[in-house]
Amino acid sequence: MGPWRSKSRRVVRATFTISEPKWTYLWPSLTALRSAIHATGSSPRRWALSSMNAAKAQRSAKDSRKETTMKLTEDCLTPLKAASLLAVLSIMANLSFSPAVVIAAEKARETPVVIRLDFIIGGNHAPWFVAWEKGFYAKRGLNVTIQPGTGSADTIRAIAAGAADVGFANVSTAIVGRSRGAPTVSVAQLGFIAVTVLWREEADIKGLKDLEGKSWAISPGQAQWFLMPALARINNLDFATIKIQETAPPLQPAALLAKKADFITMFRASNDEVAEMAATKQGIRLKRIHMREAGLDIYGSALIVKEEDIKRRPEMIRAYVEGTMEGLRYTRDHQEEALGILLKHKPELDKELTRIQIKNGVEEVFIPPESLASGYGYMK
Repeated sequence: MGPWRSKSRRVVRATFTISEPKWTYLWPSLTALRSAIHATGSSPRRWALSSMNAAKAQRSAKDSRKETTMKLTEDCLTPLKAASLLAVLSIMANLSFSPAVVIAAEKARETPVVIRLDFIIGGNHAPWFVAWEKGFYAKRGLNVTIQPGTGSADTIRAIAAGAADVGFANVSTAIVGRSRGAPTVSVAQLGFIAVTVLWREEADIKGLKDLEGKSWAISPGQAQWFLMPALARINNLDFATIKIQETAPPLQPAALLAKKADFITMFRASNDEVAEMAATKQGIRLKRIHMREAGLDIYGSALIVKEEDIKRRPEMIRAYVEGTMEGLRYTRDHQEEALGILLKHKPELDKELTRIQIKNGVEEVFIPPESLASGYGYMK
């Protein structure tokens, strides 16, 4: 008998360590074995010992057929092999069976991605949080961080500078940024322009031509900063006569209601509803014109990425687009659940306002007829 054989029925315990590269290599096999053991309802140690006993009983039955499969018995296994098996099972029991370890390992394999949105978080951003919460990004290998924005121009600059990996911004702003050297491109559109021009019903404004000589509350970083001159040109409006009242975006509805500005430009499914709700609470009626209906029929917002990443990191770009579109579809079909998810992450939001924003976003803004016919994100 060689030095590695033993007739004793005693199991030899052993411990060993597995280096990180080997552990990574062994992980799929260990995970499969773990699942098989769990399916039996047993623990790793009980499973190993019961397998040994079953094999022993099978051998003692003197079956006429000679088994060619290796039996997991104490007689056929050397003490070293038995110890190694139990050690591996012990590692699985103590480490891989832990949900925290499994989650940590999965996270380690995911690609970290920073998503910069176009504005402060509101109901129109529910699809991104739904995709995050429901695992639509994670199942595609992304570990995302969602950041609010301060305007599409800042979002474009952040992506161009590497402060964010991908984002959501107005297409017209992206075009202007591109013309100024920003290495960013749009990869999926989300509807046509959703900007409205709002004014108080009591004001001396009946149509766009009446905006001449009036004051406009606006911030240079907003998409409307670039859109309004184009709208004026289309409608023969002398844009030079409009008085610019530089105002931070969150303060613009209040400026209109307090008569510090004659008109504002808002986005549907975002701050348009904020202005409308604030006006209703004060008993003020607002009038509006949709820029698209006034001739500015262009794409609205889009998913923005750095151009070089399309070739350098195509899997990440594809995962971001597909995950976001799945989040958009889910939000459309489960609006109340989407509301709950968004409020979970942003409990300070007004529930009723956010509900309206989500509804207008998925039913009016993000999903035009083109998308229904050609697929979400379709661009000509």
